Amino acid sequence: MSWKPVRVRPVTLDDLPALLELGEELSKGASKLNGSRAQRYTDAIADPDRHLVLAVGDDSEEPLGMALFTVSSANALVDLPAVHISHAVVGHRHRRRGAGKALVAAAASFAEERGIDQLVISVHPSSREAARFYARLGFAPLAVRRTAPVTVVRRRLSQRLSQRLSQRRP
Repeated sequence: MSWKPVRVRPVTLDDLPALLELGEELSKGASKLNGSRAQRYTDAIADPDRHLVLAVGDDSEEPLGMALFTVSSANALVDLPAVHISHAVVGHRHRRRGAGKALVAAAASFAEERGIDQLVISVHPSSREAARFYARLGFAPLAVRRTAPVTVVRRRLSQRLSQRLSQRRP
């Protein structure tokens, strides 16, 4: 396999089809919201507080991957600014060609331009390959975030409470 140079550049509205294709891969085919996804990308392109970038082949402009950079605190209780890397994805057939490293390097440059010392990325728990990739680049776990619908949590809480009450009764 020959390695070709990778360049990272800001996206434009002309890149929307490539973003949608990469977004489809990011969500693993669960894309029934293509219209709203297109609007979210359009909003991100227009928002000066977000920086949506595309990794492309330097000679071909072929889209290889994308990422979104935003600035906020590294932690809700600590006012330490960080660049958050989200929606980071490299097309499956383009992996191991330097696009992921180019996206992280672009995030580091984005942070340095703003005088920010920290990068934060969220990795889906099922993506062991991505977790290993970021660990090799120096990222360490900060916290485990779990998510659940409120209705499920309420149901489970009420089940636990009723189990405790039934165990206490003679």
